[in-house]
Formats: sequence, C-alpha cells, structure tokens
Amino acid sequence: MGSCPSTPSEFASKSLDPLCNGERMWTTFLFSSLFTLFGGWFIILIYDFTKALAIKPRRLRLISAVKHLLQINDFSTRRPSLPYTVSNRRNDEENEDYFSWLQAIKEWENNLISGQTKMGKTLVGIIFIGSIASLILYFVDTKNAFIESCTDINRSVTMQADLGLNVLFLIYFFLRFTASQHKRRFWFSLYSIVDMFTIPPSFVALYLNRNWIGFRFLRAIRIMNTPDILQYMGLIERPRTIRIVQLASRFIAVWIACAGAVHLAENSGDFFCNFENAQEIDVFNAIYFMIVTMTTVGYGDVYCKTYIGKFFMLMFLIGGLAFFATMIPEFSNLFGTSGQYAGRYRIVKGKRHVVICGHITPHSMTTFLRDFLHKDRDQAEELDVVIINKKTPEIEMEALLKRYYTKVQYFVGTVMNVADLHRIQVDKATACLIIADKECPDPDGDDSANIMRVISLKNFNQRIRVLLQLLHYKNKMNVASIPGWSAKDGDEIICIAELKLGLIGMSCTVPGFCTMMTNIFRMSAYKTRSAQEMTQAWHWRELYHRGAAMEMYLEELPHSFFGKTFTEMALICFKLRVMILAVEIKHTDENGNTRLVVEVAPKNDCIILPGTRAFMVCSSSEDAKRVKYYCSTCYPDVNQLKPAQLKRMRKCRHTVSPAEMLPFQARSESQASIGKEKSQNPIVRLLEGDVQRPLLICQPEQTDSASLTHSEPLMDENISNFDSTGMFYFTPPRRIEEAVLHVESLRERRLAFRRQNTMRNGKTIGFQQTHLAPPLHPVHFQDHVIVCLHADKASPTIGLRNFVMPLRASSFHRHELPIIIFVTDLDYIRNEWDMICTFPDIYILNGSPSNPYNLQLICIQDCRQCVIISTLDRENQDTYLVDKSSVLCTLNIRQIEMKSAGYVSVMNLTGQNTSDMMANQTKALLQNTIRTLTTLTIDSNVQYVEQGDTDEVDLEFYLTTPFASGAAFADSVLDCILSCAYYNDNAVNLLRNILTGGVDLQLEEILAEGGGFNRCESFDILKKRNRARVAILEIRELIPDIDIRTDPVTFSVLFCEAIQRHQMIVMGIYRLLDVLLRNDPKINMSQFTGGHKRIVLCYPPYNYHMDPSDMVYVMQQSRPFDQLSRQNSCSLPQTR
Repeated sequence: MGSCPSTPSEFASKSLDPLCNGERMWTTFLFSSLFTLFGGWFIILIYDFTKALAIKPRRLRLISAVKHLLQINDFSTRRPSLPYTVSNRRNDEENEDYFSWLQAIKEWENNLISGQTKMGKTLVGIIFIGSIASLILYFVDTKNAFIESCTDINRSVTMQADLGLNVLFLIYFFLRFTASQHKRRFWFSLYSIVDMFTIPPSFVALYLNRNWIGFRFLRAIRIMNTPDILQYMGLIERPRTIRIVQLASRFIAVWIACAGAVHLAENSGDFFCNFENAQEIDVFNAIYFMIVTMTTVGYGDVYCKTYIGKFFMLMFLIGGLAFFATMIPEFSNLFGTSGQYAGRYRIVKGKRHVVICGHITPHSMTTFLRDFLHKDRDQAEELDVVIINKKTPEIEMEALLKRYYTKVQYFVGTVMNVADLHRIQVDKATACLIIADKECPDPDGDDSANIMRVISLKNFNQRIRVLLQLLHYKNKMNVASIPGWSAKDGDEIICIAELKLGLIGMSCTVPGFCTMMTNIFRMSAYKTRSAQEMTQAWHWRELYHRGAAMEMYLEELPHSFFGKTFTEMALICFKLRVMILAVEIKHTDENGNTRLVVEVAPKNDCIILPGTRAFMVCSSSEDAKRVKYYCSTCYPDVNQLKPAQLKRMRKCRHTVSPAEMLPFQARSESQASIGKEKSQNPIVRLLEGDVQRPLLICQPEQTDSASLTHSEPLMDENISNFDSTGMFYFTPPRRIEEAVLHVESLRERRLAFRRQNTMRNGKTIGFQQTHLAPPLHPVHFQDHVIVCLHADKASPTIGLRNFVMPLRASSFHRHELPIIIFVTDLDYIRNEWDMICTFPDIYILNGSPSNPYNLQLICIQDCRQCVIISTLDRENQDTYLVDKSSVLCTLNIRQIEMKSAGYVSVMNLTGQNTSDMMANQTKALLQNTIRTLTTLTIDSNVQYVEQGDTDEVDLEFYLTTPFASGAAFADSVLDCILSCAYYNDNAVNLLRNILTGGVDLQLEEILAEGGGFNRCESFDILKKRNRARVAILEIRELIPDIDIRTDPVTFSVLFCEAIQRHQMIVMGIYRLLDVLLRNDPKINMSQFTGGHKRIVLCYPPYNYHMDPSDMVYVMQQSRPFDQLSRQNSCSLPQTR
C-alpha cells in the first residue's frame, strides 16, 4: 500500500481511550459478530442435514404403506407382512401432536411479528422506537471522541441503556428466527445481519468492561420500517403517500448508515498503518460529507484520509450512487407532476362542482368541456368541473387544463377508492358524469367498469345524481338494480349505441337529420348581428354557423299561455324568435306515482295548463327567457313587436293569483269528462296506459272522409305486420340464410340488364338469350339503404337493432319502408341477427364493403343512403388510423360515382389525364349522386371524407362541409348530449321520443333484456302509430303556389302556414349549395359550383327568403292516408 499518511499525534491518540493503556480489543468485538454470523449458519446447515437424514426413512415407510394399501382390497384387515405396525402408528400420532403444537406456536409468532394483531402491532412499534433510541445513544457516544473506550459499564448510562435495548432486540430476533420457514435465508437477511453486528458486541462489552462504537450505526436501517409503523397507526393510507415515505425512509437509512461507516473508518485509522492516519470527524461532518458526495458536488473541505475509508467510498460511488439515481426519477414523478394533482378539492362559497370520471382523454374532454362550460349556459358561471382519473395528465391534457384552468381541476385517483371520493368531496357534488370509451374493443368490459363506478358512488352517497354513458343497451338492466339508482331523482343512462345508430338510421329517412339534431343539442358561439339578419347576402358557411349555434333550453311556460292550444303557443313563441319542439308535463298514474312525460309536437287539441315546460330552440338564453317572461297584458299584439321591445322584454309585475287558476282547472276537469263520454281512449295517449293528462287536455278530433280517427284501427294495415309494442313493423323470425343475397344471382341479373341496355342501344350482340330462374330474393334494388359495415368475426357488436328501429317505425306506411342491405362479414352479423331477424326487408351481402364490385351488384347508384361504419382498427396505436377503413370505403364509392359519370378512365392511372379532367373530377365530387354518411372516430379525419375546393383542416368538425351536408358523423358529438342531459333533465327522453317514439315499458324491457319482438295481438296497440315524427318535404308541398307568388316567401311565412294549415313545426331547411353560393357575395359562380350537395340550415333568419328547390325539415303527426306522408316517400330520390 506504500507509505501510510501521518496525522498529528493528538488526532491519532483520540481513536483509543488513554485508560486502555494502548491496548486495542476491537478485533474481539468484530470477531464476536463474525463468529455469530458464520457459526450460527454452520449450525443451521448441520441441523437441516440431520433433519433430512431423519425424515427420509419415515417418508420411505409412509410411501411403502400407501402403496401397500392401494394393492389390497380390504382396508380393514391388516396383514402381518405390512411394514406399518401399530407402534409406528402410535409414534406418528405422538409426532403429529407435537408438530401441531409446534405449528400453533409458529402461527402465533407469525401473527406477533407481522403486525396482524393488536399485540403484534404494539411489538413492532416498540422495536422501531427501540431502534431509534439505540441510534440516538450511538450519536451521544460519538461525542466522546473515542472509538474504543475503557469506561466502567456501571458508570456509563448509555452503555446500560444500550445493553437493555439489545436484550429486547435479541428476544425479537429469536421470535423471528423460530417463526421463519427458511432458516438459512433468514440468517443472511438484512435485519438479521444488523442484529449480528450490534447485539453480540454489547454483551462482549459487558464481559470486557469496555465499549467499542463499532457498527451500532447499522441501527439506522430500522428507519426503513417507518411506512409500516405509520400504516399501523392509520396516519398514511394513500399509495402515493406510502411510496413517498418508503423512498424517504430508504434514503435516510442508507445516508446515515454510510455516514456512520465513514465516521468509524476515519476516526479509527488503518490497522495496517498502526492507526496513525486517523482523523477526527464528527457524525455531522460525516453526514455532510455523504450528502455532498451523493449530489456529486464534492467541495473538498471534508475527505477520507484512511485507505479503508477511501475503499468504502469507491464501493459507495459504484453502488450507492446507482441506488440514489434510481430514486430520483421516482421522486420527481411523485412530487413534480402528480403532486399537484394529488391534493384535495376545496369548495368555494357560492360555487358548485361536477365530478367527471371514466374514459378521460384529451380528445374526449375537448368537445365535452367546450359544450359543458359554454358561456350561454346560465349555470356554468357558478360551476366547477372536477376530473378524476388514474393517469397523470400528459402534455396534451395539461394544455387543455390550462385552457380551462379557472373552471377545471384535475385529480389523480379513482372513484373506486373511498379516500379519493373524500378528496374530491363527491357527497357535496351536484352530479357525477361517467364517460364511456367509444373506441373500446371490449364494449361489455367498459360498461362493466362504468357500472362498478356507479356502485361505488351510490355506496358512498345514494343521493348523488349520476349521468352514465353505456355502450350497449342490454347493460341497462344491471344499472337499474343498483341501490340508490333513481331516474326520478335525475339519474340518467345515455346509451351510445341507441343514440348514435338511431341518429344515423333516422338520417337515412331524413337526410341531414343527425346534423340538425346535433346542432340543436350542442352549444356554439355565434354573435347575431341585427343588420345581417335583415339581408339576403350571406356567406354560406356563416349562415350555416348561425343555424348551428341554435341551442335548446327547457323553460316553464308563463301564465300568458295558459288555456291556449299548442299551435297558438308555438306561433306566439315564433313571433318571439323562439321555436318550440316539445312540451314536458307532469303525469300522475293510477298508483299515485308522478313522473315527467315528454310530448313531441302535440296536436292542436291539447291545452296548455300551469306547470307545463317547453323545449325551446333559440340562439341564446336571453331569447329563452323572453318566452319565460312573456306577458300578454304588456304585449297584447305580438305581430307588432319591434326588435327593441324584444331585447328589453323582462319579468313584469303581472302574476296569476290562485283564484285565476281555478278556471283552468275547472276547464281541465270538464274537458276530460267530455273526452271520456265521446271516446273510450283519448286521442293523444300516454305510452303506458289510457289515462288523461292532468296538464295537457285532449279534445276529440273531428273525422272526415279523408282520414280516420286515431281511436280506430288502421284498416290499410294487417295487425300481423306489427310487433307487440305497436312501435315497429314485424315479420316472423327468419333464419340468417334466408336473408343472405346470392352473389351469383346478382351477377347474372346484372349481366342481363347490361345485355338489355346493349340491345336497346342498337348494337349487335352475339349471344343467345338465356332464361333465368326466378330468384329467392330481390336482385334489383332502388331507393334502398346500404350499410357498409367493416367488421370481422372477432369485432365487438355495436347494436344494429338501434339502427334498424327508426327505419322500421310503425309511424311510417308500409310502402315507405326502404330495403336495408348490410354489406359485411356473415360471421360477424350472426352475433346480432337474433336482434334484427323480426324486422322486414333486411338482407345481407356476405363480402367486403371495400370491394366496389360488391357495391355495384346491389345498385349503389340507385340507393337512398349509404352508411359507412367501421369496428376495425380500434386497437391501432396510431389513433388517427382508426378511421382508415371508413375513409377508404368512402373514396371507393366516390370512384364508382365518378366512373358512372365518365370522369374516371385508365388515363387516370397512367398519368395521362389533363387539367380539364382534374376539374371534372372536382365537379363530380360535388354532384353527390350517391348520398353517403361516414361515421368517424377522430374529428380531424373528416378532411379525408370529401376533398372539395376549400381547405377545411383548421375548421371545427361541426363547421366542415361533410358534417354540414349530413355526409359525416363523429362519436365526439355524443358527448354534447351528455352535457345537455345535465342541464336539461328530459333532453335524452326528447331525443328518444323523436328516434323511437318515446319511452315504452314493454319496449324498454325487450331492449334491455336483449330479447326479440313478438307479433301484435291487439288493435289498441296500433294507436301508438299515431305519434310525431320528423320528415323532410319539398317546400311546394307546404306552399304549392310558391313559384307564382309576387312577394318572396320568407321563413316566417313558411313557418306560420305550415303550423296553421298542416299542424307541422318547421325546424329548418335543406338547401342546395348552389343556391347558397348564388347569394354569397364572396363566391364567383363561374369558378365554383355546389352541384347537388345540400346544406342543413337550422332555424334560418326570420325574414330569410325561401327557394323553390328547398327541402323543409318538419315535425309532423303521423296520420293514416296522409297525402304529405305519401309524397314524402317519393320526394327523397329526387333530391339527391
């Protein structure tokens, strides 16, 4: 080692007490620990070897006895040759009693040392406190400055206290040793080694009457037990807190132990240098030196001089720094990022909060928060959003939180943990909204997880309002049985499959319906300008944006509407610039139970009474309050209202006294009695029974030769054509093989049509006419609905019955029902066939929807609507590629469209096309001769659906041309319905009334249980056919003389004539893009044409001029033999 460095003699002499007369006995202390460690291990090894030799013969005898018992037939007879004797049995019983007693002692010891009992927790706490006390005694003894001293133990209080603590540690060591299953492994465990190097030297010190500081610093290792002690005391419970305490205790334990090793080495000196290179370092400087070294700073004011100290530092730099380096990132994660999301929500006076949980992603929360916290929401100003999720927010999520930092707070946790529920104060929240994962590859698993969240919330507080999103309708039954779940108290289930596929299905009958309803239910900002409202020169996208900004509100009607019919009330509200869609009333059944009933566009025989609330569509909450505060005394003539009067309309002093309410109640009773005398059933019926409404009074309808009364059965339809609920058409269940279209038959018919067309064109052909056998199914389709469903056998079900139900509603006439063809994998649709096999005119083409030839076989050029849905690619790591199947299928259909128009040829593939041909392709894209509706998962993928002449990459999804024209639908719009359901209790019921006709108990049971429909058996059930429905009509059907009128027909004229003549509510128009561009001052019509594409305009301006080519969205009552209903079915193919 070379020459040993020398230090001043006064430092070297301080490593040994002068009373020891220069005699060092540190080797004796060290030898006692090493002897105990290796000697004890050797004894355990010999014991295990002896035990194995003693047990082996007994085990062999037992094996031979078992084999002998298996060979003999009579187990009750013992043969003399049996090696298992009676004495052996007695010995085994004694041994068994002994081992059972020993096992009981081990179990008691295990419970004692593991802290599972109260006594065990006390013992562990005592040992921990003793270890800390022993460490404190070590710090006190280091002040003596002598590593080895010869002080009499009777005069040293610290030595006596340390000896007593080591006796306690010895007892605890014995308990742990006897309870351990693996003795040799226990002997070399960390805490055993600590005891080996601390307990034996204390007894040697008693014998030699001297003290050696030695390895007593190893008692700092017991600091690692701090998390266990704190958990026993109930001071820490959260996993994050436990982990922080674990890391901190390990850091401190290793830090102090290593500092003690440096203190021992430097104050003792090297034994091979005769301890002459020792230096005096107190414990504080040693700890300081270790922290400077761990942080790699190294000031150099304190350093090791002994070789042993330097060698220890080399080992520490290799292992210790690696140990601390692994802890730094975890500390950073615990304190740096998630620390700010691990606090507790503090309620601010005057504010309420809503809890959001479930599938929390930046994509799902962006649309939801934009709609939920919209400035037009009256309650949003005093509302905070509390998001709780298990994942720490990433960069994109953090950016979203910063955007709403005053309204949104994020917490890392889960609603399944009671501690987290206390943190976010769920018991004081106004509601909890649970968002589903709409791209989940396992819908049932996601629904089960969300239902478990509901159970946890209701167990914590049954009074909290829960709005739950479910992917499948069948899982509703699991929620209804949860204790505390009550739809009466505001709990709501929003089924994604029901609403999404219902909107898409209705769009096949009413083009652009999903766009219309989505814009009504969502919130959007648009600043209305009075000057612009009076002009006709609108930029088409701005005009659409104005309609898309219409919002829905639910307000109670004032006393000025009491006693008026729905038509009168709707006309007055329209004069106030508000459109009424439906009314909400309270209904009390025969059992005295009160519930709310939503009636969509009730007929003119319904009288408005106190307590009625109305669903209003208008541009802002101020417009809705205009109806709420309307007073017929202050404004007797609504036709003469000026814009200034509309703006300053506020609540007036005129109120209705209880005496004034009596005439309305008396009128209610008298009209109800008249209705019962004239008809057994009211004209407008509740869905659950034939009972009179207490708030809307139904008057008998006058019949004429053109229509039947609603109380009579519909004679034009057979009762067997409807299901038991009376809501849908019915056919006997069919096998799936009967619905499969045969490709060969379709191909032969296609060739036959081509031959006929060739002969008609006068061309000579060289083939003989063949006679085809009549096919078992249709081979030529027209005005049908095609569903391009991208799925395979392993794809999750999506609930196709929800798509079919709006297309098979009984409110239609039989000839209005379009044929539905599913182009998909036959193995996939087998899983859902039992749910749709009772609906008529449904066929399946087994094949890929991406194959253009398959689509041409079923006459896609003549279809009413082509819907594109994909369940593939949901597990794609690149989320923007989950829509690739839908986008590519849409492009294939566009290729078919352009090819039929003559714009696609081989020259396109060879690169020989000209600029003129490229312009023709752009025009062909705008023709929209094949109407498609593409469903998307990611909003931004809408840019690939239709490549027009404008760049729409930076536009929001609802402002893009595909969505505005009804050609695209995204899952994110469904979150707007969730936020609308929070502010409007019956908003979901309103949408369900429009889609399926309302909430019927029998229908709910069939859908929730996943059962099929049965045949109708009663004519009374068919009265449910007479319900409101959405339709799209040509404007000439409502105003036949629009072409010859001298004055332009404005939207106000259209609305008033439709509701007065036909009792229809006009919701908006479906206008050709060409017409919109013609009125756009920024567009040059010579360079751009809109083709046959139409744009949805919801609730146009009051004085906006109508065009004879416009289609009109109306809410109408379904009546048999209605002329408008017949014409509606014929008008759709002409509008493409």
